[in-house]
Amino acid sequence: MRGLYLVLLTVLLCYDHALSLRCYFYASYRTTDHYQIRHCGGGSNVCYKGDLVMNLTNGEQTKLHHGACARSCKEASETMQLAANLVQNPLISTIEVQGLSCCERDLCNGVTRAGRSLWAIAGGFLLSLGPTLLWALL
Repeated sequence: MRGLYLVLLTVLLCYDHALSLRCYFYASYRTTDHYQIRHCGGGSNVCYKGDLVMNLTNGEQTKLHHGACARSCKEASETMQLAANLVQNPLISTIEVQGLSCCERDLCNGVTRAGRSLWAIAGGFLLSLGPTLLWALL
């Protein structure tokens, strides 16, 4: 009976984590550098990603890729615009937000997309059936 109480206590303690949205968090010049997966709290409902495009005074252009979570897509847009407005550097002539997209699933603001081949899907399907087939044989 104590085991049941322990399991129930564990479920209750992890309940908030289990229901919270998970998003990729990053701010990098290359989207594959320095990203983290975090549980979003505080009523966050969307993951977002977008670029801060910086036009330099020497005519060059650079992009800062950014991803995180927010309560709404409107809040994500405001956050990106605020970040653009806060950067004050004499080498940067203008900063604009581009390519902002929002989504409502775990890790949907992904930093990279894996290739989806028919063989990979078939292999994943067969691997997922493995425990079931093993259970049926026992």
